[in-house]
Amino acid sequence: MFRRIFLAGVAAAALLQALPASAQDFPKKQPVRVVVSSSPGGLTDTMARIYAEFLQRRLGQAVVVENRVGASGAIGADFVAKAPADGYTIFLAGAELSVLPAVRNNLPYKFDEFTYLVRPFMLQPLVLASPKFPVNSVQDLVANMKANPGRARYGSTGVGAIVHMGTAMFEGAAGVKGVHVPFPGIAPIYQDMLAGNIDFVIGGSNPFPEGLKVLASAGTRRSPVYPNLPTLEEAGVKGAGWDVWFGFIAPPNLPKPIADRLIAEITAVGKDPEAIAKFQGATKLTPEAAPLTGDDFRRRAVEDNKGWKATAEREKVVVQQ
Repeated sequence: MFRRIFLAGVAAAALLQALPASAQDFPKKQPVRVVVSSSPGGLTDTMARIYAEFLQRRLGQAVVVENRVGASGAIGADFVAKAPADGYTIFLAGAELSVLPAVRNNLPYKFDEFTYLVRPFMLQPLVLASPKFPVNSVQDLVANMKANPGRARYGSTGVGAIVHMGTAMFEGAAGVKGVHVPFPGIAPIYQDMLAGNIDFVIGGSNPFPEGLKVLASAGTRRSPVYPNLPTLEEAGVKGAGWDVWFGFIAPPNLPKPIADRLIAEITAVGKDPEAIAKFQGATKLTPEAAPLTGDDFRRRAVEDNKGWKATAEREKVVVQQ
């Protein structure tokens, strides 16, 4: 028995010696930065701050949130892509990570070369209509747009942004065409919908103002908040489903021992009852029970990009920055 324990100890010591020094020391050297591409107080920022609180407890090292806003997430992504691959800089990215390369050909990084860690959140975007727009279902919406081509006005959070691309996907799948009106954010879209200036949005989410009509989930599955409402697919618009996700990535070529440690700790936070309660209270969202990790996460991001690229090419959407 003693011999077995001794040999196991020798093997463990040899493994530690084989690891890069940075992997052995992580996370003792300095604070861990969680970069987000949204402003303080936004959904992604709120998620990141809850994660930072619980990761700090688990890692025994300070974890801070750093906001790098702009260019639909490209500024934050580029910063992380160029950061040292040592585990001290990670990025809480959104689904825009897969959308941007479909509409921009001049990004200073390659989205598929990041080290993919954990995708803990999946949201089902909603199809919302103005109370003044005479539709009460997806079927009504499609019929109205076919009867009045080029008249229904829909809002988005910018040309080439995920809300714009998601609606373009719907237009192509349903064989309809509306008038795209870009806004600087989702809140002003809601206000113009209440006023009757915008007819619908595909990509809404809670919270939204009382009075807007919820027609369906635009996601690949029904919204847990509105389980009785169909998806676009179930309503007859085939090939129009898309999801909003949030996930942690790191610079390219992060050493596997550090990546594995971060994956384990981030996943553990998502299963912590205290953290879950905070997520639900602050965002109305619950982390996935079985989140995608590592290469599975990467493959899904690449698959998403293929769908967005097909939509961009069909609709001729190109964003010049």
